[in-house]
Amino acid sequence: MSMTPDELFKIKKEVKKAKRRLKKDEEASLGMTSLMDIVSIIVVYLLKSYASDPVLITPVAEQKIPMSKMDMPIKEGVAIYVSSRELIFNEEQLATLTEGELDPNVVQGHVIRPLFEKLEEETEKSKQVFEGRGEEWVGHIILIGDEALKFSTIVDVMYTAGRLEYSEYSFCIIQKG
Repeated sequence: MSMTPDELFKIKKEVKKAKRRLKKDEEASLGMTSLMDIVSIIVVYLLKSYASDPVLITPVAEQKIPMSKMDMPIKEGVAIYVSSRELIFNEEQLATLTEGELDPNVVQGHVIRPLFEKLEEETEKSKQVFEGRGEEWVGHIILIGDEALKFSTIVDVMYTAGRLEYSEYSFCIIQKG
């Protein structure tokens, strides 16, 4: 008994169907190791994203931060905002400025009295925190100034901070290009 090629093809097809029906279904599973790898990658990405810049600078209204080609990260420190109209420390306006110059009544021998008093309180707190950690305190000021400031105003702010043992200064700029 000889079979035609079509009949032979149909029989082979039915045999394959029968084999597939008898075969157990395979379960698709994602191993625990793969899941842990994915979670680890996400955690590292998030940590790197959020921990890349320890200092967050938010300019005050109408403040024009100077531009520069310098590329250095700002170290953590005490922020002092000086716009063309006001001097702000810890979100509190301490003095007013006119055309980039401080009111002469608040400056005595290059010391800005209101800033000195508020900065002195902050310095004591900061020193106690560092002492509690067993670390050496280094005074660091971040000056966020306006491009229209007079040089004498910057000198007065730095001199006031220097009187309270602040010896390191960072100037906030916007990077060009």
